[in-house]
Amino acid sequence: MRKTILFLMVTLFCVKGYSQVSYSSAEKGLSIKALDESVTMKLNFRIQSLATLSTFTNGDEPEMNAMIRRMRLKAKGYIYNPKFEYKLELALSNRDMGNSSDEKETSNAPKLVLDAVLKYNINDKNEFWFGQTKLPGNRERVISSRDLQFVDRSNVNSRFNIDRDFGIQYRHNNSIGEMPLILSGAITTGEGRNITVVNEKLGMAYTGRVEFYPLGSFTKGGDYFGADLMREDKHKLAVGVSYCFNQNTNRGGGQLGRFVTDSLGKVYTDISTLFVDLMYKYKGVSVMAEYANKQTPEFISGFATGSGINVQAGYLLQSNYEVSSRYTQVELFSSPTASAITNEYTLCVSKYFVGHMLKWQTDISYITNEGSSDGEYRFRVQLEMGI
Repeated sequence: MRKTILFLMVTLFCVKGYSQVSYSSAEKGLSIKALDESVTMKLNFRIQSLATLSTFTNGDEPEMNAMIRRMRLKAKGYIYNPKFEYKLELALSNRDMGNSSDEKETSNAPKLVLDAVLKYNINDKNEFWFGQTKLPGNRERVISSRDLQFVDRSNVNSRFNIDRDFGIQYRHNNSIGEMPLILSGAITTGEGRNITVVNEKLGMAYTGRVEFYPLGSFTKGGDYFGADLMREDKHKLAVGVSYCFNQNTNRGGGQLGRFVTDSLGKVYTDISTLFVDLMYKYKGVSVMAEYANKQTPEFISGFATGSGINVQAGYLLQSNYEVSSRYTQVELFSSPTASAITNEYTLCVSKYFVGHMLKWQTDISYITNEGSSDGEYRFRVQLEMGI
């Protein structure tokens, strides 16, 4: 960790003599541009400090935890030609970076690299990406953890999201009449991020997403951050559908989870994941909803299958305080004929000082499992700061 930070500091010092360095606003971060403008870089860092207290209705002892939940360093820009863009993101907190429990598959290395992707802009409507980054999956996952409406993402996302992967992606922006339309596709390894072992079964993951905006585009990308910080003066709606087919995967969640084994060795199966989501905003009101479904051809212990829904809504006051609420239900199959259903009810209060760049959030949740009288109350406070 210290070597990484030292390297970055030395790099910034060395490039000073060959570039222009500027910082114009919190949203734009620290900008570096070569004197001949052949290379540009925008640097951002952010820290999330989180404290959590959980109490249980069955009489178990309360649990408390406080930590640096996330610490991230981002860089993006273009290299040699504006058509060649790149994005890098490193995870530097212990919670983010701890060694994988599957040491063989990750060479017993920390999970430091989140994004390392090169983008080629063919024109203003078409892009090709190559490298490791987020897949075009559910909206809640693609939204940066910096830009969330709640302290963290929902249980639906935790159980079913397809996260990041390595491969090629394609983006196409178009319209049907006055309605913007975005198409995305990806062919990736299907094993998730930072995997170093050989793909023994040659299985790949195929992901596609279609997204349309029947009421026009959102202001400044408001379809991909929580809360109506732009206070849209017209009704705005985004609807998206994603599907991922992960062939011959060995991980419990496809791109995520433990590598599944039995007495004969590694276990492989196909996983199909479907997401349907929407985002609506108007004059401080925001609504986001998602449905997720993950299935395998037949039930195999160790692979997470089931479905879930997440619905959340909030209202942003003129003082930049926001009150929001969320309902989440997840059904996970524990056998071919049995499942467990978890319900989560959350109320959140946020204060935005500089949008999502500087804010504090606190939420309280009540979590229950159907068929059980036991429940959990969870209280969280988080401070987000960065440039």
